[in-house]
Amino acid sequence: ERQYVVDTSHPDWETLKAGLPAKKYVQSTIHQGDGNKLRVRLIEDLKTWEKSAAFTFKVDVKSKKDGPNIRDEYEWEVPYRVALYIMIGHTEVTKIRYSYRHTDGKLWEFDEYQWPNEGIVLADIEIKEEDEKFEIPSWIGQETTKLKKITNNSFSQHPFSHWSTEEKEWYETLKKRK
Repeated sequence: ERQYVVDTSHPDWETLKAGLPAKKYVQSTIHQGDGNKLRVRLIEDLKTWEKSAAFTFKVDVKSKKDGPNIRDEYEWEVPYRVALYIMIGHTEVTKIRYSYRHTDGKLWEFDEYQWPNEGIVLADIEIKEEDEKFEIPSWIGQETTKLKKITNNSFSQHPFSHWSTEEKEWYETLKKRK
């Protein structure tokens, strides 16, 4: 997968977002080590209001310093109530996820983080091959795939609302592609 910052000031962004399917995710990382992560997620479809929950397990596979993140990912549904109990005592990250199929057929997912990370909007694209080619939409800014500061875990430990002015200005620079 590769991750990018979304340029939310782009004139097409709000129009595009309004027409996309969206789900609310509340998630906690309940275990991590050696690049592996076990998360529990509460998921709510914002059109149907249907609720579900899942465990997600990501197994890190070593990748090149400047390459995409390569991971084996597993997800399985769990009862909503069980997920709620497991999340007790763990920090949470809340985001709205939008799914978008670009003109080249590739699926992008946009995560618009909620309080206390409001202001962060990221885009992920899952790729099958490390050197796979894909079009980058015009509202996509800089790549942040390998930046440890731009991860769910870092947002749960050091939310955007607690970032310094310098950190927030740095994030703003990432919205524009070089």
